[in-house]
Amino acid sequence: MNYYLPSLSKLIIASSLVVGLFLNNSRTISAQQAITAIPPRLGDENSLRLKPGETTQVELRVRNDSNKTVTINTNAVDFIVGEDGTTPVPLDNVDTSNSRWSLSSWLTIAPQEQVLEPNQTAGLAVVITVPEDALPGGHYAMVAHTPASGSLDDSGSATGINQRVGTLLYVVVDGPINEAAFIRDFTFTDFMEYGPVPFSFTVENESDVHIRPQMHIDIFNLFGKKVATIQPGTKNVFPYESRAFSGEWDQIWGYGPYTAKLTMSFGQQGAVVIARTSFWLLPVKLLIAIVTLLGVLVITVISIRRHMIHRKTDQTARIQELESQVQDLREKTPPTPEQPQG
Repeated sequence: MNYYLPSLSKLIIASSLVVGLFLNNSRTISAQQAITAIPPRLGDENSLRLKPGETTQVELRVRNDSNKTVTINTNAVDFIVGEDGTTPVPLDNVDTSNSRWSLSSWLTIAPQEQVLEPNQTAGLAVVITVPEDALPGGHYAMVAHTPASGSLDDSGSATGINQRVGTLLYVVVDGPINEAAFIRDFTFTDFMEYGPVPFSFTVENESDVHIRPQMHIDIFNLFGKKVATIQPGTKNVFPYESRAFSGEWDQIWGYGPYTAKLTMSFGQQGAVVIARTSFWLLPVKLLIAIVTLLGVLVITVISIRRHMIHRKTDQTARIQELESQVQDLREKTPPTPEQPQG
């Protein structure tokens, strides 16, 4: 049977992989973590790259963090991503051995049951045997640990609730692997008066293997000068899945239009994808207030200047009038007769 599960959002495991899951009851698990899987994931940096027919072994650990002795059962299980795009949903009762992305049927775990004392950590071996006819690309499963039913009481976690945690294994089978990814919906908020300025985009992975894209965003001003570089946090994106990214440019004040250039590199071949968008960062209200204040100052200065000029003109005219009156009086006054000499 060709088991692909297209209607269940493709067989991929979520990226965040220390999972405290739910399973036999709908009640919430106690806030205290009873067991811990170490490490939470293995191989996401392509360290588990194997050839068809190759066998390898990895060492994992599990820790009992409760204050009670716990019997832990360990098994391998495939997952799909839930409707929220992040929650792993186990396929316990589904045959996934023929799935394109399945890994669980390739795993042999020893031991599958262990008794751990309080705060004890135990190791286990996982043998990965790649079939000769394995398809090139990514294959994924979780090595899941579950306390035996009733092995934890109220001081550990609630009785009767199966807590499940696990290590996500990423195995890449060598061969002709298609690597393709795209950036969708790269946007900054179109217009803001002041920052920070939010941005978001989606990475769509159409590869045969998971990718962990390396990205940076360069910000350019109106004159084409680079004014900032943003490093978005990277995350794993599984095959034929999309993953949303978001963040913000922490610039508070800006003046004019800006252009953002997102550069993403991924895959073994170092493929590069570029996306661009533009936005405005302009404190309109502040600029209006400043322009208004400057206008008031200019009008005030002009008014004072006009008043001073008018006043000076009036004073000049008055002086000229007085000088004219004095001149008239001089002309109308007869000269004083000269006194005879003695």
